[in-house]
Amino acid sequence: MVSKFGLIGSIAVYINGEKIEDTDRTTPESIEIQKYLSQMVEQKTEFAILEVSSQATKMERVTGCEFDVGVFTNLSEDHISPKEHPNMEDYFNCKLELLKMAKCIVINHDDEKVKTIKNLLSEKNIRTFGIENSSDIQADNNNVIITDSYIDFTIDYQHKKEKIEAAIPGRFSVYNALGAIAAASYFNVSADNIRAGLKELKVLGRSELVPNPLGITIMIDYAHTPSSLESILTAVNSYAKGKVICAWGVGGDRDSAKRPIMGEISGRLADFTVLMSDQVRTENPLKILKEIEVGIIPTGKPYKIVVDRTEGIRYAISIAKPGDIIVIPGLGHDLYLEKNGIKYPYDERKVIAKLIDEMIESGEKTPI
Repeated sequence: MVSKFGLIGSIAVYINGEKIEDTDRTTPESIEIQKYLSQMVEQKTEFAILEVSSQATKMERVTGCEFDVGVFTNLSEDHISPKEHPNMEDYFNCKLELLKMAKCIVINHDDEKVKTIKNLLSEKNIRTFGIENSSDIQADNNNVIITDSYIDFTIDYQHKKEKIEAAIPGRFSVYNALGAIAAASYFNVSADNIRAGLKELKVLGRSELVPNPLGITIMIDYAHTPSSLESILTAVNSYAKGKVICAWGVGGDRDSAKRPIMGEISGRLADFTVLMSDQVRTENPLKILKEIEVGIIPTGKPYKIVVDRTEGIRYAISIAKPGDIIVIPGLGHDLYLEKNGIKYPYDERKVIAKLIDEMIESGEKTPI
């Protein structure tokens, strides 16, 4: 029997398989959360999954909620700005507040900061997951397979060896799957149900492949931190047959210290970098890209600044050849570009399709 699920997250709100509405932030205001939870109760939903941001706990949007399981996957350099968190410690502590509300906590045993939670909340029911360090749910590092379209790994689960496959590539995806399995273990979900759930998993804007007739792999992702950018590019490099072209930018009015760091990562791990606008908000887009450029220059790798995002994507496609991989991190599931308080509709999938059609029609590109 299939259970009824509700989801409140950064992409949309779902109740029992039906999309209720798209969302424009990770965690809605408290009154909206309670409204959705009330609807789930009315529709006899058995489980509710909430994506809770550090800002949500800081602004008490989930105060009063009771969680059976809280999952903490990792801590990376993000959300440090005057409008968010003053420093990493504040960021960590706000994330920690969610776990204090949960009966069981699931933590990444390979993350040095996250693993300290075992001592900070030792009174809790704690379940760990990882690859490198001994964990309750652990992938055998010698049997982790990562391709351009899936991951494959083996775990010990309920006293048996189980092979797990998920349709989102990348080592980070292995960690996400392990965290989900650890959470599922609290509810005694069977290995067969876990395997079935992960095998066909697809998430909008997460290592999402955009079909095209050019023989180029084009991947959209939500990576917008140093660790997530490094993770996606490392994953792509592990199976790339041609060149890796990374076309990206970062959001304005957010942590500017990460910009040169991410520039260095792209310069080091990509064969070519195209810098283009992201969610610029109220900042000067060229200023943002120049701050990223500072990190790319010392790597000596080729790059090009194309301020307009669509033109940046066009340039990336124009220089790509069959067998190459274009990674477009940043927007992920976002279907808009925000500038000076206005959100303009922008679906990268449609943008890419239109650009390729124009290139084929003009003779610039030839389908294979």
